[in-house]
Amino acid sequence: MARPFKLEAVLTHRQHQEESARKVFADAAREWSRARQALADMEKVRAQYRRAMRLKQDSNGSAMELILYTRYLARLDREIGEQKHTVQTLTTDKEKKRQALMTALKDRKVIEKLKERYLADEDKKERDMEQKLINDVAISRYQRKQ
Repeated sequence: MARPFKLEAVLTHRQHQEESARKVFADAAREWSRARQALADMEKVRAQYRRAMRLKQDSNGSAMELILYTRYLARLDREIGEQKHTVQTLTTDKEKKRQALMTALKDRKVIEKLKERYLADEDKKERDMEQKLINDVAISRYQRKQ
């Protein structure tokens, strides 16, 4: 009869750590994705307003309208710069969380390998004991026939 694996509690703990790290990484990836999408949207809006400003310039729009466009585009440029910084920060954060996930994954796999080895050793011991018992029975039958 096989003995229970002594590190089963450690394996369970490592599995929980991995699952937690996986969730944290998924949250970071979602946040990064949203920030990237917001940046892309801002850049799209900026391109639209630049085109609109050029059209106003070409059609001799009023100076006040052009000043408003210029101010809005300047503010949008600042916001885009801030958003780029946010995306960069989130990229770094996401990478750290990915590394933490990879570490948790490796830790769990180490314990699983130990468990596999342990189970294989226990299985071999059991087969060896069965073979020894079969051999003993065969020897005793042979001796009785003699």
